[in-house]
Amino acid sequence: MIEVLVAGFVAAVIAGVGTNFMVPITVRVAPAMRALDYPGGRHAHAEAVPRLGGFAVAVGLLFGVGTVALVKWGEWGARVAKTDLAALALGVAMVFAVGLVDDLIGVGVLHKFVVETAAAVLIVGVGWRFSTLGLPGRIDLDLGVLGAVVSVVWVVGVTNAVNLIDGLDGLAGGVIAIIAGSFMVYGAMQQNYFTVVLMGGIVGACMGFLRHNWAPAKVFLGDSGSLALGFLLAATSLHSSIKSPAAVAILVPLLALGLPVIDTLLVMAVRFLDSPKSHLLGRFFGMFLADRNHLHHLLQEWAGSRVRVVRMIYVFVVLSCGMALWVALAKSSSLAITLAVVEVVAIVAVRRLGLSARARQMSEEKRREIKASVEQSDERPVVGDR
Repeated sequence: MIEVLVAGFVAAVIAGVGTNFMVPITVRVAPAMRALDYPGGRHAHAEAVPRLGGFAVAVGLLFGVGTVALVKWGEWGARVAKTDLAALALGVAMVFAVGLVDDLIGVGVLHKFVVETAAAVLIVGVGWRFSTLGLPGRIDLDLGVLGAVVSVVWVVGVTNAVNLIDGLDGLAGGVIAIIAGSFMVYGAMQQNYFTVVLMGGIVGACMGFLRHNWAPAKVFLGDSGSLALGFLLAATSLHSSIKSPAAVAILVPLLALGLPVIDTLLVMAVRFLDSPKSHLLGRFFGMFLADRNHLHHLLQEWAGSRVRVVRMIYVFVVLSCGMALWVALAKSSSLAITLAVVEVVAIVAVRRLGLSARARQMSEEKRREIKASVEQSDERPVVGDR
């Protein structure tokens, strides 16, 4: 285990240095390519910020993981199926490409969804999928064909859930690094060299990026970065489940990725229910529209400081990943289901705090508007009869 963890650490260091070196280059290139996020709308920053950070992360990740792979290929190459490696590389390239095009000129939601689904089908097609679900009482439920469908939905869902948490400076990069770190430890527990090196590279690349993305951010991750990294986390969770006991195969990644996945599901449910009189198809596509109802938006109403919100979410994700590793060690489906329920309840409770704070703020703003209107009417001169 020590040897593979060292390899993961080396991949992390090289990826971090490579990403840190590439970010200033992408920052200078982005304005010429018009890859900038401008202030206004849902954006809280005051100046235009380059959004090509995903390219820098991709270069650093490729350099870090590629270097270790080249050095260790003769010793470890037999452990990795070539078809698996080719499917993952092609899938990531597809998702990264559609994200990069979106960063440069924009891509519709449907087009991104189609590409993400095709990439998910590609890796599920080579055998990366959830096959069994462990239930309390040591009952293993064979998912059969449903396992492939669930796996594709999982990959597309996680990919977009990770993309949607990229709403505050330093948030997505830090959350991805924490989750990847937990997957790295989980991979080491399974003697899964492929996962350890890949996740180590992601941790390093994200840390190298965070140096430039912490508030006030000099660069954003962009869809190219958040979609590609989300896809890698989703794909790795499938790969890890192959070697896991049925009791934890699905529940460990669900716990580790719980915050972005559960929060996204709750937001989508709210969007769907917000328009009860609309056409069913319109309500369905409305679930994918952007708004400010995600957990990090609601926490701003309650906690105030954006930096404080990011740190609070970091703590929550660390606890979630800690629970996932606990379940991986215990191999207990009952424990996993209990902790999953606790996580859902905690996320719902925090969202309610944020919603209550938002309601109070809106009420105060309404009172101030009414008071200002009354004061203006009192100050108007009264015109008497002639």
